[in-house]
Amino acid sequence: MKRISYLTWCLIFLSACGIHMQTQNLVDEWGNTYDLEKQQVFTDKEIFSNQTADIWGLEKTDCKHFSRIDTLAYKGKSSIKLQWNKTGSCAWLGFGIGWNGYAAKDLTPVMQNGNITFYIRAIKGTQFVPTLIFLLEDYSGIQTAALFKAKYLERYPIDEAWQKVIIPLSAFLEAAGPKSDFSNIKSLNIECQGEGAILIDEIFIEEGNKAKAKKNQKFGQTTTQTFPALIFEDNMQYAWGLGTYLGRTIQLDSQIYLMGTSALHLSWDLIKNSHVNNQIGFNWERWQAIALPDSIDAYSLSFFVYTPNLSELNKIQIGFESYSGEQVNIGLNQSFLSELQQIDRQGKKWQKVRIPLSAFDWNKAKFNTQNFKQLLITFLQEGELWIDHIQLEKN
Repeated sequence: MKRISYLTWCLIFLSACGIHMQTQNLVDEWGNTYDLEKQQVFTDKEIFSNQTADIWGLEKTDCKHFSRIDTLAYKGKSSIKLQWNKTGSCAWLGFGIGWNGYAAKDLTPVMQNGNITFYIRAIKGTQFVPTLIFLLEDYSGIQTAALFKAKYLERYPIDEAWQKVIIPLSAFLEAAGPKSDFSNIKSLNIECQGEGAILIDEIFIEEGNKAKAKKNQKFGQTTTQTFPALIFEDNMQYAWGLGTYLGRTIQLDSQIYLMGTSALHLSWDLIKNSHVNNQIGFNWERWQAIALPDSIDAYSLSFFVYTPNLSELNKIQIGFESYSGEQVNIGLNQSFLSELQQIDRQGKKWQKVRIPLSAFDWNKAKFNTQNFKQLLITFLQEGELWIDHIQLEKN
């Protein structure tokens, strides 16, 4: 009781002397600020700007030339120059930014309503929407993926004028596949598929309302599909998802194939590795929007598949996505096999799979069939198979 009275007397004395107590924010060793009333205040906003040093992967190889340049920038002195052309012989293409000295970043306060924003332009001329996969990696090594989409641009096409890109962080929350610990983020990694030639600058995390897709977004020239339309034969130039990751291997196989020089070998295990990114995607017209010339019922998706066990077919889904974001999917099964079209090659029996486009529920998804973006393959459980000669054909 005496101690409390003494403390009260001291406070009264200090107040009488004109001395007032003020609350102060706590600052940790990395400069993060903690407010006594509001708890953590998000401060790890600057990912890349003029002075950013925490970048890996900026080098020149046979398939890429990534570098920091000091001749063109949206703001300040430097920007990141990305030129790449991914072929089957290339390893993973991309780079990463640790930002804030690779300190663990807690993004949970901004995951619902925040955005990753940056500025982009073509190096020369115009550039189709590049296939970029943004990955938030935590300190356990798990990466959550969000695909760069045309609707995140201010305008289309990407030309020699800088424009702002807004990727909602909620896209990572909604993504299929692995979920990082967003309270313990190590770096932002960017995977590059297909080919591209762009500059990017001023990468930040913005707080605010969730970004909304722009209405009437233009996706550049829409090409009317001619048939048959070859989606995959020997390369994945306009695809994403090729590579070896935790629990999955997606690669071109030049030993087991049916046509051309290679097949697509898919091997995955979602049972032992629940954080596997379980999708790959293909565009086949340089990432232009694709329109069908007449009724959807007139066409089918076909490909050849090899697997020692046909039950593996039940472990993948085939789907399409439009540039407006709608998706349709259907489970693959043996009913789509064409018994009359089997081909033996090097002792391996390839069977043709034919899925009528009428089997997809386009109406339920409100899918715009004049605005195709990509073919999607989604993996379920665990499995392994080879796919070759994917195409759209007339019935």
